Amino acid sequence: MSLEQAEQIVMNLWGEDARAWRRYWAPIFRRFAKDLIFDSRLSQGQLVLDVGTGTGVAAFEAAHKIKSGFVFGIDRSKSMLAAGRAEPNARLRNVRFFFMDAQKLLFPNQIFDVVMSNCGISPAGFRQTVSEVYRTLRTGGTFAYSDWRLKDVQVHRIFGETLQQYRTKNPSKKLSLERVALATLESFGNREMNFDGQVRELKLVGFKGAEVKTRNYRIALDGIQRYLDMRLKRVTLKQELRELRAKERRELLHALRHELAEFVRDGRFLFDWKVTFVRAKKM
Repeated sequence: MSLEQAEQIVMNLWGEDARAWRRYWAPIFRRFAKDLIFDSRLSQGQLVLDVGTGTGVAAFEAAHKIKSGFVFGIDRSKSMLAAGRAEPNARLRNVRFFFMDAQKLLFPNQIFDVVMSNCGISPAGFRQTVSEVYRTLRTGGTFAYSDWRLKDVQVHRIFGETLQQYRTKNPSKKLSLERVALATLESFGNREMNFDGQVRELKLVGFKGAEVKTRNYRIALDGIQRYLDMRLKRVTLKQELRELRAKERRELLHALRHELAEFVRDGRFLFDWKVTFVRAKKM
């Protein structure tokens, strides 16, 4: 499978996950967004672009921060954008969302003071995206983004390893393609677009003084079931469950509870989530 094909499949899945994202994932990513806003060093009156905004988590945070500025959020998923527009924060006068590909930004040269992305840049499109970001940033402007790797979050890694042991060995064509697409993008991200590779790409397009820092977040959920819901309500995971017999589903869920029991403390489900933040300037 080509990188382009994998990205398209994963992009379609992203769009289908809007409801689960908004309910389970957005509250966690809001914490990442607050630190991203801090790193972006926003000032009143600035024009800001949020790339891969999803439901607008970071865009809303930025709009609250710079009430005399203006924030544009873009995403390639219409359903994610629709979920964002349904948020109470969507009433803010200084934020707007647009359906747009970050690899082909429909904005003029040197228009933004800050471009940011809260874990919203695809590894497959990283090179072209940072080139477009550089083009649309004003001289002296800031590009700040966050990213994370599945292998760096222990609980997600254990979940994935357990799932792989119990998932069906005879997937449908649809599920097989989704598995390959997800694995292709993850492999490319780990191999070619790791953080050293990303910094190289930033330098190649002209960014200067890239700063890289890692923050570790302690995530606390209301029990193990909340974590299982968070993972299993995603579209591909629901398909994985559907393609198992009832007995096999029970075995998978039992195995997951057993393997993840170490993260339960006094009824709470606690785990660490490492996120990397990068900040660079257009000089």
